[in-house]
Formats: sequence, structure tokens, C-alpha cells
Amino acid sequence: MLPHDFPLRENWMLPHDFPLRENWMLEYKRGFYGRSRFIWTPATLGIIIRGYFQFHRSVPSVQRVSLVRIAPHLRALIRDYVKSLVCKSHFAEDHFERIRARWVRLPSLDAVLSKLRECHRIVHSVNALCLATYESLRDDRVISMDFYNAITHFISLRSAASHSGCRRHALPALPRPSSLPSHGSCFLCGAGLTDKIDWNFIPKCSCDSHGEEDEVCVCSSCLDIFADE
Repeated sequence: MLPHDFPLRENWMLPHDFPLRENWMLEYKRGFYGRSRFIWTPATLGIIIRGYFQFHRSVPSVQRVSLVRIAPHLRALIRDYVKSLVCKSHFAEDHFERIRARWVRLPSLDAVLSKLRECHRIVHSVNALCLATYESLRDDRVISMDFYNAITHFISLRSAASHSGCRRHALPALPRPSSLPSHGSCFLCGAGLTDKIDWNFIPKCSCDSHGEEDEVCVCSSCLDIFADE
């Protein structure tokens, strides 16, 4: 079950002030001949970086999720992001699966995991080992300009957060296994939403005031926690 397998009014994919909006025909469209390798862009690299910090680096060690477990979730989020571009530009959502295999490039699971591991090596060398800075890695062409732009934009967003624990730029939680059929999963804890009555739409964060388009769907347990914040 994909994390957004039900109608949501949220826009988790990019922060409001993200500098680039992408043309899927240029970035993600397959060619007529030969293999089509996925091209990483600042937006999709941003999803990798946000996921790495949110689920692995910026949490206590006992709560860290392995990169192997994170990769399928981020691949699904990248798919949702590309789908939103494709459907907004040309097609209804019902037609996406029909055209995806032939016309749309998406990263493989191995490609996402490889990019996560690359992100881990880069961030660890800068933050933990203090062997370099992102600027020096960029100047030495160890990292691409797209990765540099994505990581510096992520750092600026964290620095500009209005309060500790701000969720305005958070990704959906990793979906948790459910023994019952679910209609997606809770944005905050990942629990399966097994009953549509359990759909509770709230602002992504208590400091968020951008209206319904930024609402997320949470379970009743998380709704109670949010109300107490």
C-alpha cells in the first residue's frame, strides 16, 4: 500500500519556497530507444536528503531506521512526486499507471538505496568526521551542484524553523504493517488507516497556516497528541 493511496489535500512534496518547479517532459520522460536512466534532480535529491535526516540521522540511535528500510518508502514518495508533475501537466491520475511503464522514468530501488548511502557518506564526512565542507566538496566536484543546492536548501529550511520539532517540511512517516486492509497510512506515525472514519485532516504542524492544501491525514491517536501540543 503506497503512503498516499487515498485522496489527500496535503502537499508534502516540496516546501513552499523551493526554488525549482520541474518540467517532467525534460527531466523524467523516457526516450524512444535504449534504456532510460533516472536523472536525479534537486527536487528528488531533496526527498532523499529529507528522508535520510528524518528517519536516520536526526533521531536517537535506538529509533534510527536502516537505509534498507527507508529506501522503498522514499522511492514511493519520489514516484508520487513525479506522478503529481505528470498528472498536473497532461494526464488524469487514472491514466498514470498506463503510461508510466512506457513514458516515465522512475528510480529503481537499488538506485534509491545507492543514493541514500552516498548521502550518508557525504553527510558523515562533513558533520561527524569534519573532513570537509559542502562547499569544498562542491568545488572539488565530489558532489554535484544539484546535490549541493539540495543539501544547502535543506539546511536553510531547518535553520529557519520557527520552533523545535517543526513538521512543516516533514515527509510522511514510514508505513507500518497492518493486518487489515488500509486506506493509506497516518502521516505522523505510519499506522494503517483501516476505516475512513479514522481520517482526520489537520495542519502539518501547529505553526502551519497555509490552508487546506497543507493538511495531512492522521489517525485518532496522533490527533489527540496534536491537540495537546
